[in-house]
Amino acid sequence: MSTAGIWIVVAAMAVIEGAIVVAALRMRVRATEGSGLPGSRAAEVVWTLLPAGLLAAVAALSLGSA
Repeated sequence: MSTAGIWIVVAAMAVIEGAIVVAALRMRVRATEGSGLPGSRAAEVVWTLLPAGLLAAVAALSLGSA
C-alpha cells in the first residue's frame, strides 16, 4: 500500500473514531440503582478512545518501518 493509501485509511479511522466519541458523549444515561460501570460515561469514553490510541500507535509504527 502506498503512503497516500495509508493516510486515507488513517483519515477515515479518525473520522469514524471521532463520530463514536461524539455519540458516546451525547449519550443519555438513565440513573438506575447500582448502575456501576455500564452506566459510567467516563468508562464509555475510555473504552472508545482506547482503540483509537492503539490504531494511532500501529499507524505510527508502520509508517516508521516503511
